[in-house]
This record gives sequence, C-alpha cells and structure tokens, in this order.
Amino acid sequence: MTTRFVVGVDLGTTNTVVASCPIDDATAEPPRILPIVVRTDGGVTERRSALRSSLYAPIASELASAAALPFPEDPCWIVGELAAQRGRVVPRRYVASAKSWLCHPGVDHHQAILPWGARAATTREDTDEDEREDSPSLSPVDASAKILSHVRGAWDSTHPDAPLHQQDVVLTVPASFDEVARELTLEAARSAGFAPRLLEEPQAAFYAWMGAAGEAGLAQLLEGAEAARILVVDIGGGTTDLSLLRVARDPVSPGGIGVTRIAVGRHLLLGGDNMDLALAMAAETRLSPGERLDPGRFSLLVSQCKAAKERLLGDAPDAEVPIALAPRGSALVGGTRRTTVTRDEARALILDGFFPFARRSEVPIRARGALVSFGLPFERDPAITRHVAAFVARHSDETEPVDAILFNGGVLRAEQLTARMVEVIASWQSQPPRVLPGNDPDQAVALGAVAFGVALRGRGRRIESRSARGYYIGLGAPGDEPDSAICVVPRGGAEATRFVARAPGLMLTLGRPARFDLWSSDVAEDAAGSVVALDPDSFARIRPLVTRVGAPGEKGEIAVDLEGEVTPVGSLDLACVEVEPAAGASARRFRLAFDLRGELRGAADGPPPSTLRAGPRSIVRPSDRRLEEACALLEKVYGKTKGQGDERDAKNLLRDLEKTLGERTSWPTDLARQLVDRLLPLAKQRRRSADHERIFFLLLGFCLRPGFGYLGDEARASAAFALFKEKVTFQKDARGMQQFWIAWRRIAGGLDEAAQTALRDELDRHLAPHDPRSRKAKPAKAEAEPDLIDLLSWLERVAPARRAELGGWLLERTWTDRDPRLRAALGRLGAREPAYASAHHVIAPRTAERWVDHLLREKWSEVPAAARAAYQIARVVGDRSRDLAETTRAEVAQRLEAIAADPRWIESVRDLAPRQEADRAEMFGEDLPPGLHFQPIDPAG
Repeated sequence: MTTRFVVGVDLGTTNTVVASCPIDDATAEPPRILPIVVRTDGGVTERRSALRSSLYAPIASELASAAALPFPEDPCWIVGELAAQRGRVVPRRYVASAKSWLCHPGVDHHQAILPWGARAATTREDTDEDEREDSPSLSPVDASAKILSHVRGAWDSTHPDAPLHQQDVVLTVPASFDEVARELTLEAARSAGFAPRLLEEPQAAFYAWMGAAGEAGLAQLLEGAEAARILVVDIGGGTTDLSLLRVARDPVSPGGIGVTRIAVGRHLLLGGDNMDLALAMAAETRLSPGERLDPGRFSLLVSQCKAAKERLLGDAPDAEVPIALAPRGSALVGGTRRTTVTRDEARALILDGFFPFARRSEVPIRARGALVSFGLPFERDPAITRHVAAFVARHSDETEPVDAILFNGGVLRAEQLTARMVEVIASWQSQPPRVLPGNDPDQAVALGAVAFGVALRGRGRRIESRSARGYYIGLGAPGDEPDSAICVVPRGGAEATRFVARAPGLMLTLGRPARFDLWSSDVAEDAAGSVVALDPDSFARIRPLVTRVGAPGEKGEIAVDLEGEVTPVGSLDLACVEVEPAAGASARRFRLAFDLRGELRGAADGPPPSTLRAGPRSIVRPSDRRLEEACALLEKVYGKTKGQGDERDAKNLLRDLEKTLGERTSWPTDLARQLVDRLLPLAKQRRRSADHERIFFLLLGFCLRPGFGYLGDEARASAAFALFKEKVTFQKDARGMQQFWIAWRRIAGGLDEAAQTALRDELDRHLAPHDPRSRKAKPAKAEAEPDLIDLLSWLERVAPARRAELGGWLLERTWTDRDPRLRAALGRLGAREPAYASAHHVIAPRTAERWVDHLLREKWSEVPAAARAAYQIARVVGDRSRDLAETTRAEVAQRLEAIAADPRWIESVRDLAPRQEADRAEMFGEDLPPGLHFQPIDPAG
C-alpha cells in the first residue's frame, strides 16, 4: 500500500480532532474532519466530529451493556463521550487532562498515577459504595496512547485500505511544550502504532487561517507596510499557548511574502479548567460553608460549573444557572445543596480575574496560592493578560506593535473575552490590532495540521519555523552545579540543519555512561560553540541527557565535538562525535537521549565523564593518587586474600580514609560513588568480624546516600539490595544492627517500589503488635530499634495503605512512649509532599487528620517533635486530594504560633509556599553529599 492521505491530529486537553486530505487531490479538495465513532450514554455509538480526551475504567456491568466499537479496544478503559459522562458521576474512575500531565515536572510520566488521588483512600469509609471496586490506573503516557489508539482504530475502520500507520500524520503539540514533553508525546503515538511529525498548535491555527484567507488575505495584512507582527493566542481547556509570527515582504518567497514564526511563550498550565475551578471554589463557599468538599464531590461541582460558564458567557447568556449537589450515600433522602451562579459573578471571576486590564510593562504576579485542586501545577497568576504582556515585552521593543491577533481555543468562543484581550493590547499601542477571522476553534488546529502536511509536499505555503529556543549543555565536573554552558543549537537555527559546537579539551571517557545537563533560552542569541554564563533569568533547565560511550570495559578517553539539530519531526537531536578516529575508522557518534525513564543501567563503574568546567571548581577533589590510596585501604580491610584485614584495621578504616581524603562530610558525590564501586565487590569479606560488618554498612550507606541523584545510582542501589537478602551475620551486635538499619534508610530513595515493599515484608514482624511471626523472629536490639523505625518510615514508595498501617502502630506507642523519633517517623509517613517519591504514594488526608488530632493533644512545649510532625503533615501542597481540612490546618497554625515556631512553618500550614532546596535537604535528616543538587518543585508552577 502507498501513502494516500495527509492526516492532522489535534490531541487536545479536552477534545481530540482528526482531519485529513487525499494527497492526490490536496489542492482541489479542502481537508475534512473525520467523524470518530464513540460510545454515548444509553449503550449506543455515534460518530462525532470530536473525541473527548477522557478515559473511564468501567465495571463489568457497564461494559457489558455498552455497544461494541468497530475496532479492538482495551476492555479496562472507555475513551470519549461515555467516559466523560460516567466520569462526572464516578470521578475516582475517570482520567481527564492527560495531556497536561505530560508536562508536569514533578511526577514520573511512566508511573500509573492516574486517576489522580484514586489511590489516596486507605479505608473503605473513604469511598462511596459504587466506588469501592478496585479500578485500574495508568500513566500519563499510557493515557495519551489510549486516546491516540482510539483515533487509530476509528481511522482504520473508516479507511481499511489506508491504515493510519502508512499515512503522513501530523500531530500537534503546544508550542510551549518542552523537549521532554514532545518526546513523551511521540512515545505515546508510537505506542498507539504510528509515527507522526510534530507541529506547534498556534502554527497549525495560522496554517488554517492562511488556507481560508488565501494569498489575498495574507497580502492584506501588510497594506503598504513592509512587515506585520501577528500574535496567536490559543486558550484551550488546559493551557494557554502564545506565539509571535512575522509576515514580511520577501522577493524570494511565494507571492513575494514570507511568514516566519519568531517566538513562542513558556508553558502556561492555565485555561478553561482554571476558570471552572474558580467558579467551583466560589460556589463551594455557599454550598459548604466553612468546609471543603471531598475531591469526588468537588469534581462533580466543577463539571456543573463548566456547563454554567458556557451558558453564562455565550452569545445569548443566561442571567443565572442553578447548581445542585446531592448528598453522599444512596440511603439519604433530601439534603441536596443548592446555589446559583449568576452572569455578574461569572463575569467578575473570569473576565476580571483572568482577563484584567494590564500594562505592557506588567509581569505575572508570584502569588502565594494557586488553583491546584487536582494535582496539576497550575500557574500562580491566573491573569492571562499579564502573561501576554510579559510575552510581548520579552520579544518586542516599544516600537514594534502587535498588528493582528489570531484567537484560537474553545475558551475564546466567548466574545466578551476576545473583546477584553483586544482592548488590553490596544492600550499598549497607537492603533488597535486587527482580529483575524479564524476557523471553528475546535477544528482549526487539526485542519491547519493537514495544510502543513500538504505544504511539506510542496503544494502550499510554509511558515519558516526556526528554533524558538537555543539549547546549551552545562559545563562542569561531575556533581558540580554548572555555572556556564556551551551553545549546541542556536536560537533561530534552521530546522534540519546540523550545528557543531567545538570546545578545546572536551573529552569523554570510554566504557562508561555519561550524563549532561541541558538548558534552553528563548532570548539568548549565541552562535554554536559559544560558552556563556548561565543567567537564571534567561536560561531554563531541561531534563538531563544520557548516553553510553563505547563498549563496557573499554578504556581511555576521546576528544569530541557536540552536534545538535532540530529534526524534521520536531524533536531535538544532540550527540557527541569523535574528533580524531583511529586510522581507517569512521568517527563514532554517541547520541544523547533524554533520561525519560532512568533506563541507563550499566555497571556501577565509576563517575561519568563530563565537559570541562569554565572557571574554578567549587569542590576540592582528591588527586587520583590519593583516591587510589583510599581504595588500597578498602582492599586492605576487605581484600579477598585470606587473613587480610584484622579487626583493628576495620575499626580504624574510617579514620584512615579521612586522613587520606579529608573529612567525610566533604567527600563530593563522585568520590563517594567511586568508593561504593570499590566497596560493593568486596561485600563477602564483611563477614570476617562484627567490626568488618558494621563499618562496611556505615560506608555503604554514607557513600550511597540518598540512593539516587547520580548517574549509575540505580545499578548501585540494586546491587546493594542483594545484600539485604543476606541479612546481618552478627545479629547480637547492637551497633552493627544499628548501622544496618541506618544504611538502608540512607539508600531507600534509590530502591523501587518492589524492593521497598520487600523490606516491609521482611521487617514488619519486628514492630507489628500482633504479627504471629514475631514469636519466631529474633526481635531487633532495643538500641537499634529507633533506627529500624526511621528506616521503615522512610520507605515512601510503599503502598499508602501499608504506610498508614505502620503509622497506626507508631501512633499507638506514642500514648506511653515520648521518644521524639516516633513523632518524627509519623511526620515522614504523613507528610503531604514526599521527599523523593511520587505524590501518589501519600496517605489519605482522613488518616493524616486522625494523626494530627492525636498530636494536637500532646504538650508541644514538652514534646517539640510533635510540633514538627504536625507541621509536616499539615503543610499545604495545593492539592485537594492531599491537603488536610482547613479547620485542622488552622488549629495546627494556632498551636505553632503559641510556641513561637519557625514562621516558615506557620506560613506553610496556612497557605501554599514553595519548598526550598534547604527544606528538601532537611527532610533527609542529614547533609546530602557535596555537589548533589535537587531542584525543588513548586507545586503551583
């Protein structure tokens, strides 16, 4: 079969739309929207112009009564209209806004975390009767793949002789999607069975406009001028996307006019969903005074407010819309709560809140709180007009007006909103901008994607789309935070053009994995190869790049150049290329891939190579000679030669290492990991004596802490975990048991969920009040038990129900035991924001509130650890499925004020406050290795 169609797919936050055009008749026949077969309520199927980007996990009876689709499907998930309908009733089985989760920086995009909050419940009283059946979960990538699989099935059933995987498919993404989100989108498409090319959504909207306006419409934009600047404002359900295009006279372009995309805005998780949330929060204060609705009922309220918004801001708006919220439980009669949302209220909240008047010089406000009710990090400042002002000012000078605006996205169907946006922009310049008549905002992006695909075949006008950002690789020694970087792809670089960056002395070590810090800038103008300082106002960090250099065990170093290209499919391709290959051999090329899954395993064989650091090193490292002396000390104590390393050598090992390498607290990350790599192969010799075993686990835990954060740590943690299964040889040695528990507490962050669960399975018998195994098991030494408790409370990847169970055991002890470490463990178990795990492992708020209620009964002046624990559990994260009730938080804040606690604690309990790196390091209970940096995640963007 041959390629017969160009297909455009608009994978939207709310709706997905597909358009196509036959290649042979591309110039004669306009693109058509594909009617997509979907299930609707009542067990029937219909063909709709748009597929709801929603998924629902049906119970068996629901699926049995639903009509069959004309293509295979996943029986665990319904996609489309019926999913949205059922999801409004049973939100815990409903996945929406999967596209927004692809760009969430604080979650593992490959973990089954959706529906968000569904795993938070730990007891049956936390759910309604119809929600108690276990429901499947899936990752953001898998959710997007299932929506695209439905698209493929609908297409293939309609075009059996032209399957989608053989067509030219253009898949649209927000222009502001970073490179990681684009890679994840491509991964989802490949999982669905086709390989698309990516196109930015605002460009697609402009392609659709050009197709409708024709060459005459394009020429009218100039009207005697040499150039015009076009602002595309695309506000959908989940995002606001901004792009700036330039239309200019160009004698070498078709018709003497060229079109160039010159800038894109940063990612704004801000759209119709936020407006629905704002209305719902306002209605909630009337429906449930002084009390927040639980996530499920609030989700139902948001659905009603979404419908109300569309009626109140439409072309013929209603004066008011009634809202009704039924009580929980089928046995209850009456009790329905009612209110209304008026046109004036909607106007005040949405028009004045999201589209206020803003000066051109204004910048978004870093407000304390944000609309973060379902786990997504929405923008702190909801004022879209301020974000537009900042974007225009960043990419224009005062003499460059916005000549025309193209509006797109479902939110901008409301004329009141577009009129306000035009009014605001007109106030920045002498002449108001023209408003370009657009296509149907629900279909324009898909239609424009087809026009782009046709233009790629030489049958239409193309927008010149150079790289909107420059890309840079950080320079520095392993573990250091880079303060300079080398430009690999310049801003404005042409697509499909390979750039070469050369830096004298750029070396890679063979036989080892390597990782590089990647940065981008939408304003810096640097040539490939330029070394520049990293200004935080101009540069943004992207997920690291990884590669494997040469075959395992290969020795030596090679000089390399860096190559970069924005590929034709819209992704970023970076590589290290050998400069001086061996005689007769071709230069080797090592592609740098985004570390999306942490899949770069390999042996834990020492530090990765790195680029040269520009400027003095901030961390003093020992010479190779001193490192070898340190490794010789390890060999002396744990060497395989029989009779080597007596107990005295073992006892003195740590002191001898510090004499050679300096104080252990100053050992940088790469040095610590090298010691681990030398220590692990000697593990069997730890059994020579109690002192050998104790010092072995002391060094292992200290040098590998916190178990992650450095390339190769996954392999190291996995190798170390094999030792846990061998247990402690000298179990009567209390100090040895103590170091054993401390080591696993330090390494825990590097262990996956299966390993952490295995730890709990083995160790629970030491603490469980009524575990029958405890009669046969040797109880942990009393001196070491607090360290065992620390370890178990530090296992954040264990299922929430198991973590809540452990908290219950510890809570029972606090009635008679005032040990502060019991309270500290409760604080870690109940914390609303994990130190290293995904947020879906957090225990249910109801359970956490019971713990806080107990802590509030204690005298905090006498038990300070209770105050810290209450603060950790009550801290606001801005997620309704995790935050405690406002009344509980208010009581905690009042008690903290009474004991003159740290003002930051009080602020964090009362309102949303981003966690700083110092706070995150404090959560680990001890200093992290020098040079190891964790970027704090702001839950509100």
